[in-house]
Amino acid sequence: MKINFNELKEIRVSNMNDGNGIVKSKMFISDDCKIIKAILEPNASMGKHTQKNNEFIYVISGQARIIIDGQEEIINKDEVHYCPLGSTHEIVNHTDEDLVLLDITVEK
Repeated sequence: MKINFNELKEIRVSNMNDGNGIVKSKMFISDDCKIIKAILEPNASMGKHTQKNNEFIYVISGQARIIIDGQEEIINKDEVHYCPLGSTHEIVNHTDEDLVLLDITVEK
């Protein structure tokens, strides 16, 4: 099945999960998974939240600062952050460039 993000409606969320700034996203949602292309503008963040499913975050461009269960990770372009079920994390774009992510959440 082909998913073309250019054909999906963009959603803009301010202060996602009590984070900062604007997060733009285009989402494909099914019963089995969510696949989301997200853009965090400079200095934007997705606030701390606990995962209800396993989540994989691939950095398409930019650099992410991710705090998972109190430990900081820097995730660069072409690297993946894995957040297992029950873990708590937040995502911060600490740079002056957009952070572009591909988020895949397994809904099982």
